[in-house]
Amino acid sequence: MNAFLLIVLRLVHVASGILWGGAAVFLLFFVKPSVKAIGAAGPQFMQSLVERRRAPLFMLGASVLTVVSGGILYWFSSGGFNAAWIASGPGIGFTIGSAAALIGFLFGAFGIGPTSAQMGALGAQIAASGKGPTPEQAARMEALEKRLNIAERVDFIMLALAILMMATARYWTF
Repeated sequence: MNAFLLIVLRLVHVASGILWGGAAVFLLFFVKPSVKAIGAAGPQFMQSLVERRRAPLFMLGASVLTVVSGGILYWFSSGGFNAAWIASGPGIGFTIGSAAALIGFLFGAFGIGPTSAQMGALGAQIAASGKGPTPEQAARMEALEKRLNIAERVDFIMLALAILMMATARYWTF
């Protein structure tokens, strides 16, 4: 493969991975606790972040760029999925990192994204009523929040594992 193309793919992979992982950490550890702390203004802030600033689209774009460029780099580095390379130290490290990133991607795309959208729609419905949530709406919101918390934690753990593996795999010698 062309060296220039490899450099571009690696730059895309590293930069988009940094953006994806950094945004996940920032949202989980800073934005989410702040939204809870500010009370009634929290849902308005999140609505602006999601609808006006398009945070989910940013996360999806960064994660897709990371996964696609990483998949191409993995294919190239492994010599077309050569079993001997995959069983080597670096192969094991990159394989674990790739699997973790894919799991994180799936939890984000099919867990965090849709659950957040459902929460936003329910929140808008509650706000439009001009009253507080009904007991059913409150129970549904609580269930969605629990599902979201699990998906966010799994996503974070998988991204942290992927980062650790990707940063160290080339040095594994066994």
